[in-house]
Amino acid sequence: MKQGSQPGYVRKRRLGEILKDAGLVTEVQLNAALAEQKKWGGKLGRTLVEMGFVDEESMTVALSRQLQLPLVDLDTAGLPQDVVHHLRVDMAERYGVFPIAGDPKARTITVATSDPTNVEQAQEIAFHTGMKVQFAVATGSSIDRAIRRYYYGENTVASDTTTPKKLGLSEPEFAEADLARNGQTARAPGTTLVSAEAAALVEQLSFLQHRVGELEKLVFGQVRALRSVVELLLEKGHITREEYLARVRGRDERSHQ
Repeated sequence: MKQGSQPGYVRKRRLGEILKDAGLVTEVQLNAALAEQKKWGGKLGRTLVEMGFVDEESMTVALSRQLQLPLVDLDTAGLPQDVVHHLRVDMAERYGVFPIAGDPKARTITVATSDPTNVEQAQEIAFHTGMKVQFAVATGSSIDRAIRRYYYGENTVASDTTTPKKLGLSEPEFAEADLARNGQTARAPGTTLVSAEAAALVEQLSFLQHRVGELEKLVFGQVRALRSVVELLLEKGHITREEYLARVRGRDERSHQ
């Protein structure tokens, strides 16, 4: 049996090729992201998102459909806490994956990844765990949150998209009679007339949403750097994982008082 036909593995297609086929990025955008990745390193998918060429959700949906892999929302999946026993935290962070299931008898492990086209990644995990790797698709940010939540005991919440409705605002609708009295053209039934003030507000909300996304990316980078420091302290024996988790839980309890 060829490797590409084994469960959990996908035919060796590049991420950029899949996103182009799905119509999510252009050749120019892909080349720009590849140049940025070559210059600064990191994963291509994250680079495309950070450059604003594609959003995480659209990318994961496209990968799930194109590769016929399950799509998982780690923020709402409700996985058991002991799921972390299937994969060490250093491996989860190194490869940017999160374990969602494991079968010791069948010697298989299922991990959520934002880039299931990375076959070498699956081979490395299989080598270190001695288990056959199967993939599910999740956004990179949800994988980061899951690692922080399940391995480190942190409270993490995905930021919701800001919309007028979520802020308790609504776009004004005008009755045809009102428009007629004002000498304006009556709107077609079922349509909404948006005032200039509402349009400006929507534009402001869009800008704020973009800024929130940028800040979230910055926080993710800082948290990852801090986790690396914590792992180094743990390896050197300066602190124990139990001490660290106790400190994190104590901080969370104080923040909720």
